Amino acid sequence: MKKILILSIAATFLLSSCAAVFMGKKQKVVFNTGSSDAEVYLNNEMIGEGSTFTTKVDKTKGQSQQVTVKRKGYKDQYSAIVKTRRPIAFWPIKILFFWNYYGMVIDRLRMDKNTAFDREVNLEGEENKLVIRGKTDKFIDISNMKVNIKNTKKDFVFFTVKYDPKNLKKSMEAAELKKDTKDAKAEAKKAKKGKKTKTLNAEDDVKADDTKYSYNVYQTLRKTGFVDTVNKVFQDNNNTLVLEGKINKISTFSIHTRFHAIFYKSKVYLTWYVKNTYDEIIDSLVTTELSGEFSEIATYESSEWKYDGFEKMVGDAIDISYLKLHQSSKLSKYLKMESDFKIKDALLTIKAPASKVTDKESASEACVTIKLKEGTKDVGHGSGFAISQDGYIVTNYHVVAGKYPGKYNDLTVVDAEGVEMPAKVIRTNKYRDLALIKVEGKFTKGFAVSNVKGFKKMQDVFTIGTPKSIELGQSISAGLISNERKTESTNLLQLGMSVNGGNSGGPLFDATGALHGVIVSKLVGSNTEGVGFAIPGYLIADYLNINFN
Repeated sequence: MKKILILSIAATFLLSSCAAVFMGKKQKVVFNTGSSDAEVYLNNEMIGEGSTFTTKVDKTKGQSQQVTVKRKGYKDQYSAIVKTRRPIAFWPIKILFFWNYYGMVIDRLRMDKNTAFDREVNLEGEENKLVIRGKTDKFIDISNMKVNIKNTKKDFVFFTVKYDPKNLKKSMEAAELKKDTKDAKAEAKKAKKGKKTKTLNAEDDVKADDTKYSYNVYQTLRKTGFVDTVNKVFQDNNNTLVLEGKINKISTFSIHTRFHAIFYKSKVYLTWYVKNTYDEIIDSLVTTELSGEFSEIATYESSEWKYDGFEKMVGDAIDISYLKLHQSSKLSKYLKMESDFKIKDALLTIKAPASKVTDKESASEACVTIKLKEGTKDVGHGSGFAISQDGYIVTNYHVVAGKYPGKYNDLTVVDAEGVEMPAKVIRTNKYRDLALIKVEGKFTKGFAVSNVKGFKKMQDVFTIGTPKSIELGQSISAGLISNERKTESTNLLQLGMSVNGGNSGGPLFDATGALHGVIVSKLVGSNTEGVGFAIPGYLIADYLNINFN
């Protein structure tokens, strides 16, 4: 009996070796891309190009292997080839082994050679053409890609799905529906029994204010010309649109064949917020997109799991979602730059101040701090200055801007004596970053607004405002005018002056009290301190469509 067993095992290994020879390490596979300019990579190595080609694939490198299709002007397409069948040479060997237990063991051990990929692989998937920025399109700034998954048990779920190439999408949808139905029944059952629904705690949600997906989308924007790599200083509401994404749900599908081949797809549920450069939400779009196919999403390295593959898969779905945004009229209508920057408000006549600011000592009497609230929440502050003695104040649009266009923050003006007065917005010019507000109060002094250019290069100037904190109200800064620069939508005075965010909306004036501009911004970054900008004072009346009597 012992001799028979030994002979049986020996015969099994001998025939197994023969099987390995007959079935081979590699197999021929025909790849169809449908594109003459396509380059196909298998496991990061280029294996062919063109609309159709045949190559040999090493079966021992995995039951599923990663395919990447690259085309100029298109997003990379990710697919997986998987073992779905037995090679023809397997069946004669199988007949010889059917009676032998050890033969079945060897079959399992040599699954890499005893199974095969499809003879023909179709890579003619959905084409995600890159959208190139047109001459009249705004640039796009990707401000943030947030993760806001409120319940990981419902919104961050892994599903196991059987491989069915003809009905794969339906199988994934069915798996999600089954889970949703099960959850709904469980909730209904709890409600019927009078049990309270469990309150979510910190372990149930996943939140992150910024992720590496922001950089992924940025790379696509840069590649397609939507990132302004030349003019990085003068971004404004007319030449730049802001996108922010919020990931609400991720479904991950592990797709199995009967030969232990697995690949993965991810479905990402996103809300995209379209914003202007003042951080106002001008629209939102909800998308649901599937990623490509990925052969692995995690690797075990240096005694720990790394999830670079998972992040790449989710990032792929986000990239596809971004490209499809351009098919929406909601995005396309906001992308076009304007050429008419005049406001539609009728001409407003304001009573000129009888007592004008005539020196830097009295300038503070016309300067104010503007406190901002959204409901009961303090959301910052800015500066402003009176242009009449009966309550008209000029400031920046970005000072008064709220969460949505036309819905301004609640404004409280604090004058030089510390008196607080509610203010309302009278008119604005978003493209010029100007706002006219009014209080029901009186000022002892007001700045005279002239439509004549009265400044000189290298002229000494001052500003009064509230940098950093409310406690620093009525702070004065000194500097000089470097130059006047023209942008697409406005003119700006470049200043050699120390200004901060709270100075926005404050006056720029000289020692005689003559108004030369409205402080609007500063450069931020290494080695850039002391560079600020102001809207020229001689353009205020034109930009706001006002005059004085």
